[in-house]
Amino acid sequence: MADREKWVDDLQELISGCRKGDPHAQEQLFRRYGPRMLSICRRYCSNLDDARDALQDGFVKVLQTISKYRGDSALETWMTRIFINTAIDQFKKSTRYAGMFSDDTHHEPEADTYDDNAGFPCSPEEALEALDLLPPGYRMVFNLYAIEGMTHRQIADALQISEGTSKSQYARARKQLQEILIQRQP
Repeated sequence: MADREKWVDDLQELISGCRKGDPHAQEQLFRRYGPRMLSICRRYCSNLDDARDALQDGFVKVLQTISKYRGDSALETWMTRIFINTAIDQFKKSTRYAGMFSDDTHHEPEADTYDDNAGFPCSPEEALEALDLLPPGYRMVFNLYAIEGMTHRQIADALQISEGTSKSQYARARKQLQEILIQRQP
């Protein structure tokens, strides 16, 4: 219990230092949370360079807004939301964003028509490689829905697309991921 209390005290000290603009505290925040936030950015970005750009932008936002952190949730949870939103913003800025989502939802099955029990035992690296093969729109919606737990309405609002488009992109992503993973099985 003493270690847990010390960690919480250290965390409060770290937050306080970041609020004061202390470079040492900022560096410690980066060292503590950087690897986890980079993995979050990597899920949304198609390559490591873009993920590192999102990581940098995300930490700038965290440090600019840490004074608004109230402690209602864990710091990591609060930061994760910032990094997800940063990745979404970066995604929207891409020159190809406008034509990335098709709105022909009447031709595709709903997301829940696929077998949820069809497991794909694979390593996290293999899963990331498979996600990288998806079109960017599919990857974005898949991450937000399946990994982050957002609803299709929330995704639609965040990406400025229709709810039906979100559902159809998710269904297509699942189908394509299944095909990719099946093809890679020995």
